[in-house]
Amino acid sequence: MPKTGKTSTASPDAAAPPEADTAALLKLTRSLSSARGKLRAQELHLRAILDNLAHGISLYDRHGRLVLCNRQFLDIYRLPPALGKRGTSFRQILEARVAGNTHVGDDIEGYVADRLSAVHEQRTLGGIHRLNSGQVISMTHQPIDDGGWISTHKDVTELHNMQAELTHLAYHDALTGLPNRTLFYRRVGNAFHDIGRASGFAVLCLDLDGFKAINDSLGHAAGDALLKQFAARLGGCLGPTDSAARMGGDEFAVLHRGGDAESALDLATSICAATVAPYDLDGQVLTIAVGIGIAVGGADGNEPDELLHNADVALYAAKRDGRGAIRSFEPELNRIGVDRRRLEADLRRALEFGEFELHFQPILNLRTHAFSGFEALLRWQHPERGLVPPCDFIPVAEETGLIVPIGDWVIREALAEAARWPGELKIAVNVSSVQLVRGSLLTTLVQALAASGIAHERVEIEITESVFLENSEQSLDTLRQLRALGVRIALDDFGTGFSALGYLLAFPFDKIKIDGTFIRALDSAEGAETIVAAVADIGARLMMATTAEGIETAEQLRGVHAAGYTEAQGYLISRPMARDAVRRLVLASDAMPEAPFEEREAG
Repeated sequence: MPKTGKTSTASPDAAAPPEADTAALLKLTRSLSSARGKLRAQELHLRAILDNLAHGISLYDRHGRLVLCNRQFLDIYRLPPALGKRGTSFRQILEARVAGNTHVGDDIEGYVADRLSAVHEQRTLGGIHRLNSGQVISMTHQPIDDGGWISTHKDVTELHNMQAELTHLAYHDALTGLPNRTLFYRRVGNAFHDIGRASGFAVLCLDLDGFKAINDSLGHAAGDALLKQFAARLGGCLGPTDSAARMGGDEFAVLHRGGDAESALDLATSICAATVAPYDLDGQVLTIAVGIGIAVGGADGNEPDELLHNADVALYAAKRDGRGAIRSFEPELNRIGVDRRRLEADLRRALEFGEFELHFQPILNLRTHAFSGFEALLRWQHPERGLVPPCDFIPVAEETGLIVPIGDWVIREALAEAARWPGELKIAVNVSSVQLVRGSLLTTLVQALAASGIAHERVEIEITESVFLENSEQSLDTLRQLRALGVRIALDDFGTGFSALGYLLAFPFDKIKIDGTFIRALDSAEGAETIVAAVADIGARLMMATTAEGIETAEQLRGVHAAGYTEAQGYLISRPMARDAVRRLVLASDAMPEAPFEEREAG
């Protein structure tokens, strides 16, 4: 038998040597480590994305467990970081929000139950919610196919507040904080919708008398302060269902709900009383009156435009009645309003086409019995209506500001005419307070003096108490400058104001003219003679000339002469006359053609 030897032939199925296994294991480990690294990098990348989103994100599984959320979600609801871990239950998060006061409403159990129910029913939710903390959150809740859901959350508090502020500014006056015209109009419309289900309502339109003069003389800051104080007083007069608005400038309005014409009038009366008390504007104390027009819903208008228009019409009527007046709407006022607008248009045409003319009324010097001058009086020869009385058109001219160009024309014409007269005859020109405040009276007068060549001391400017009622320092400053030029200043209609004697201390007048009502009272009223004599005595003591207006009888003329008056004016002496008649008179003689102390026909 042949010998056999040992052979070590490797089998094909033999295991790899240990070195090969180790290498493979190392390779696998490196691969897994690389995969873990990539996964970790992806997780970090995803986390960075989540934490830098503008929204808060929260993702839950079908068991109501948190899968992931970002930092914004935790910050918005003031949740501790521990609750942001995977596996936190939705109930835990809701309970933590309740504890942190970042939930909605006072019913805590109802709030939690409602949110859990939405999850269970897989409802889609969304909207803007104000949390108990004051935050405003925009939220969406969207179910996903595996039974879980994803929610987004964004804190929009700043944006919401900004929108609320812009909305407020759109419907409120920035200065006073009151509703503006737009919001007031809407509220009046709502009142009409409710008129069948609730009690009646009325609209009151208000306008401050003389506000522009205050604004112009004291400055816009003082005007703004006055408007704010007025608005505060106005608010204090309103009932719980009333509301006020600033319609623009110095115009206000009140919606009086739950009342009628009588209660609206009572409210208007209380507003006038509350707002007439002095206002302190940084040490400058003044008073201001308010005119009020009233229109009742339904009775005076069936829709907002009509009602507000009629309340405005009533307001214009109140302003014609005088300072602090109240008027309720009447249908007749509409006709008056139409006539007023037509009159305004006619005034503008009259100025353009030269329909105005001047008449002149002589002023008698009671010591020399000769004319000392003439007062220029405006007349309007209307092409259709004939001669229009000044009392019919001067108030409209003042309200519209047309008195400024009309007054400038009067000054130029009067001085040019007086320059033709011989001797030292004076010319007196009436000036409105509107001209002093809104016009350029000083410039106009200086130019007229230069153009006419008349001596400055021959010119007298007559003003009334309205300058003082409006408390216009600007007006007084203009008068001081006029006086510095050598022009004389007279206070007309003396005795008809609330504190006439006080006006004499406010400005050093050259002349005071006692109102004709006191002169007419000499014939009948007991005590009138004493008052008339007292005014003459005051003028003498203050070194002021005194003129008695409205002289119609020789007895009246003898009375004012005996009382010591310097001058007299009236129909007994002469009616106003056209310029041609004045020229014939003064060129012939400056003495009176008849003895006025003798009784003669005054008409």
